[in-house]
Amino acid sequence: MLLSGKRILVTGVLNDASIAFSVAKRAQEEGAEVVLSSFGRIMRLTERTAKRLPEEVEIVELDVSNASDVDALAERV
Repeated sequence: MLLSGKRILVTGVLNDASIAFSVAKRAQEEGAEVVLSSFGRIMRLTERTAKRLPEEVEIVELDVSNASDVDALAERV
């Protein structure tokens, strides 16, 4: 598997028709551990859509306009 042993952060998974969903799904199929990010009101959409992926994923709250969220990202992922 091409991505075996890799951990990948995917942003923008809002529904199963999104490019981000396809990227997350393919990454899992290739052996990667996938982490999704979302924030605020759209977090619920990401949580629901994540259930359609082949494997369970971690979802971290990340607002890229918030410097402290971005600074803490490496530790959380």
